[in-house]
Formats: sequence, C-alpha cells, structure tokens
Amino acid sequence: MRKNGNWMGTVVLVGVSMVAGAVLSQMWEPVHGQPAGFFVDSPPVPPQVVVQQPAEVPKWYVDFTPLSPQIRAITVVDTEAKKIAFYHLDVTDGGLRWLSTRNIQPDLMVDQHNPRSPLPSDVMLEMQRLGQIRQSRF
Repeated sequence: MRKNGNWMGTVVLVGVSMVAGAVLSQMWEPVHGQPAGFFVDSPPVPPQVVVQQPAEVPKWYVDFTPLSPQIRAITVVDTEAKKIAFYHLDVTDGGLRWLSTRNIQPDLMVDQHNPRSPLPSDVMLEMQRLGQIRQSRF
C-alpha cells in the first residue's frame, strides 16, 4: 500500500508541475513579447539600415570675434556666392562700420599661395611613399 501511495504522489507532483509550468509560461510570454504556444521560434528580425544624410553647408556663416572690450569683428561668409564681408561693431554706441567685401572664388581656385612647410605637395608625396611601403609589406 505504501508503494502505491508514493507512486501516486509522484504522478500528482509531476502533473501539478506540468500545469504550473504551462500556466507560468503563458504568463511570461506576453511580458517578454514571445509568441504564444510551446516551441515556437520568434520571427527573424530584418536588419535595420540607418542612413545619415550628408551635412548641408549653411548658406551663411557669421563669426563674432572680440578685438577689444568695445570693438567686435564680424565676419559674414556667403558659402553659395563665395564672398566674405568684414565689419567692426562698436558695442558702446552700436555703430557698425563696413570694412571690406571680397569675392573668394578666385582664391579657392588656387592650389597654394604663400604656404608654410610642410607644403601640400610634400604631404602628398609622403602619403604616396607610405602607401608604397604598406603595399610592399603585403
């Protein structure tokens, strides 16, 4: 009789464990976002691609530089027209004096003017030399 009681207790314990497992798994699945049911694989997640747009150059750039406690230099650069305007602002009385305007398009067409060492051509030669060294190693 005693053997029969232990066997029945084991069957009851296993049955209760299975029911408890099924109930608990149903409770946990919605919380974790898993699909309902047993042994179901989650659907594959497609890879996401993040595209960063190139930064757009602003049409205008304005810089305020203090020259003294009373005078500020204002530089305005028009990036589309390739022009620079330069002003002095007197902060004590609000006076604004236009000093100069310049079209910088021709300046930007010159590769180098009055450069200091290392010259851009020297840097390019060094980069080519380093590239040849790397290629010879591999």
